[in-house]
Amino acid sequence: MTRKHFIQTLSAAAAATMLQGEGQAQTARTTVKRGVTLYSYQEEYYTHAMNLEDCIAEVASMGAEGIEIIGEEMVPNYPNPPEAWVQHFKALLAKYHTKPACLDTFVDITWGGRRNMTKQEAVDTLVVQMKLAKRLGFDTFRPAFGGRTTNPMELVKAAIPHLEENDVRLALEIHAPAQLDSEQITGYLDLISTTKTKHFGFTPDMGIFCKRVPRVMFQNFVRHGATEKVVEYIDSAFQNGTPNDQIVAEIAKMGANDKDRECAAHASGYGPASNNPKQLAKVLPYSYNIHGKFYEMTEDLHEYSIPYDDIVPVLKASTYDRYINSEYEGQRWTQDAKETDSCEEIRRQHAMLRELLA
Repeated sequence: MTRKHFIQTLSAAAAATMLQGEGQAQTARTTVKRGVTLYSYQEEYYTHAMNLEDCIAEVASMGAEGIEIIGEEMVPNYPNPPEAWVQHFKALLAKYHTKPACLDTFVDITWGGRRNMTKQEAVDTLVVQMKLAKRLGFDTFRPAFGGRTTNPMELVKAAIPHLEENDVRLALEIHAPAQLDSEQITGYLDLISTTKTKHFGFTPDMGIFCKRVPRVMFQNFVRHGATEKVVEYIDSAFQNGTPNDQIVAEIAKMGANDKDRECAAHASGYGPASNNPKQLAKVLPYSYNIHGKFYEMTEDLHEYSIPYDDIVPVLKASTYDRYINSEYEGQRWTQDAKETDSCEEIRRQHAMLRELLA
């Protein structure tokens, strides 16, 4: 029996009893709650092996409750879904005793490459998205700003009055390869301090704490023509904090091929290894969502690249009381070699999180 079939055969009442017990135990141990961004099930969702209800049921079956959805992917007639679908979505959350954690959206400020959005058009797009979040029951949304035509800081400043009017939080993602001690992060913290807003903050993505490049990525590149000795050097250099331009220069001396150079470029998108989980403390008071990024869970329930043993204690020591939502991205590196089982990977991460949060 497949996991999906097993979930579908559970009675709602039996599932509710099981989940309520686990949820109570979780609350007693920590204020940090567990959830999943349904982006994690992208492979199964794309192939129609799982639908929206299957994803929500799978999250609930682990004793997690936070649901983060991808608006463009999962909301029919986005951003103006029929009211019947809105009620259907809320009914699914209630059926599986889950809660709306965050709505993920995108602001393609270049209109799909056709022309540049004006600043006002970009702000208007954000307003439409925050209204959708409110309508679906989310108090937080995470927009990704496509392109760099309009300064994201300026968009945020212009959006704050609308956020406060609609009582919705914009949780901008701190994504790899961002440095937590960068001027950009400091600038956003200054903006929060200056405006005194409670409606703008962050979604820290735990991929910023990669201490080594995901093994599944390196294995993928080797399968497609990268040189093992070059890949091993890139791995070691990343862990040592070697700047990417130096890595590129060094592998050129080693006779790097096109796949080697592509591998080095991808490696620069993780971490950087210099980020320290203790640095999270300065942004957690202004964080309304966390992406529990992971690429590979080992059989002994550790993430191969990201030191959750060091991250979770920082979360527990803070006042953060919202969700850490699993965000599985390893499938993109393994789908050429084996069938994806996102459910198993995510279940392993939640087993790890339950233990660390306890």
